[in-house]
Amino acid sequence: MSANWSKGTWASWSFMTVMAVGVGLYAIAFVFAGGIERVLPAMAYHAPDRYFWAATHFGIGALVLSIGPFQFVPKFRSCWPTAHRWTGRIYVAGCIVSGSAGLVLATNTNAGPVAQTGFTLLGLFWLTTTSMAFLKARARDFAAHKRWMIRSYALTLAAVTLRIYLPASMIGFEQDYLDVYPAISFACWVPNVIVAEWLIRRWQA
Repeated sequence: MSANWSKGTWASWSFMTVMAVGVGLYAIAFVFAGGIERVLPAMAYHAPDRYFWAATHFGIGALVLSIGPFQFVPKFRSCWPTAHRWTGRIYVAGCIVSGSAGLVLATNTNAGPVAQTGFTLLGLFWLTTTSMAFLKARARDFAAHKRWMIRSYALTLAAVTLRIYLPASMIGFEQDYLDVYPAISFACWVPNVIVAEWLIRRWQA
């Protein structure tokens, strides 16, 4: 992977970062301002019994979503390696916590077994790729570490793609939330992984 980004790479990174921080702020609003019923009404059914897990998933997830893009900036890694390492540790810990809470929510979704499967697989792959990124960094295999971090953050970005697909399908196609959620439980992360693998192979070429 090149240490010098092109203008196109910077533009793509900037767009991704703006979207990630925006969704992160939206999730923070759920945790601290108004509660789940007001900010995320589609998830309100979790409130009575699983508010802790929902708040943990969205709150910690907002943190890792927002700090993740900066881990890929070459100058940040080269000029501030200690900050990069500590931010990476926060990212890994946050993914483990948020991903574990997400698994609790996934197994209790009211959108049926397909959605349950989609979000459960997302949680398991998120935990696995993030753990692999950490283990490769500990082993000082930094090339493999970068590859696993790309995969991990592609899954983290499911929070963004889900919030693009869900309102688009409900408004643009006038579909009910329960009708589109099963498909979106896969669509929000499978294309992300495909793009991540394409980027990895492109940068290795």
